[in-house]
Amino acid sequence: MLTLFVPQLIYGQKSEVYDELSDAFDYGKKANEYAVSTLDYIKKCYQQTTIDDIQYYARKAKNEVDYAKSQTGYAESDASDAEDEADDVGCDDAEDEADDAEGNFYSAKSRFDDAYTYLRRAEYSDNKDDIEYNLRKAKSYVEEGMNYLKYALTDLNDAVEELNDCN
Repeated sequence: MLTLFVPQLIYGQKSEVYDELSDAFDYGKKANEYAVSTLDYIKKCYQQTTIDDIQYYARKAKNEVDYAKSQTGYAESDASDAEDEADDVGCDDAEDEADDAEGNFYSAKSRFDDAYTYLRRAEYSDNKDDIEYNLRKAKSYVEEGMNYLKYALTDLNDAVEELNDCN
């Protein structure tokens, strides 16, 4: 996982941009943790022998991906705020990177929402083939969402670099 690099000294309004970028980064990292947990629960689904047990772990996975979606939404909002703050201080490149991060967080949130839908279907299905199909689809969407999170976190790091270069 990436870490946000911030120089020792940031002055004035730039600090407001940094604060928003940092908050977005923290939410993005937390979203990734929930996504990893979601995948762990999906894996547990495949290790179960009864439909009741599979549904139990599908429900746990659904709850975790819902948390991932929420955290990603907070990250998206903070990236948007960072974009606005960067615009206010005239740091166009930092603004562009924050905008890219916002878009990637939006895409991640959308994928987590899709995963939630498939996990809910798995949770309520009594047909093992349907459950396995829904679990596969959910897993794929979670993995896509995690990729978008990775892109967004990279964009946030790039925004900080651009902010540092901005006069």
